[in-house]
Amino acid sequence: MNPKYQKVCAEIAKTEKKIEDLQAQLKELYDRKTEMENLEIINTVRAMVMDKDQIMSFLSAMKTGGTTVPEITETEVSEND
Repeated sequence: MNPKYQKVCAEIAKTEKKIEDLQAQLKELYDRKTEMENLEIINTVRAMVMDKDQIMSFLSAMKTGGTTVPEITETEVSEND
């Protein structure tokens, strides 16, 4: 077979392997990004110092497009301390 043809075929195989490796690396990076975003969300919710019911109300409001944070009274804050 023509050596030039074989060389092109080898280059194609080599490039396909590189693409495959880069796609795997990209998937891993997306997974790490998602994990870091989830940790940020968890830390933010924990910092809000809300009880379980307030957290559920807040998450429900977020799902429906509401952006208000449930108000926490001083007695609720002192109960959580």
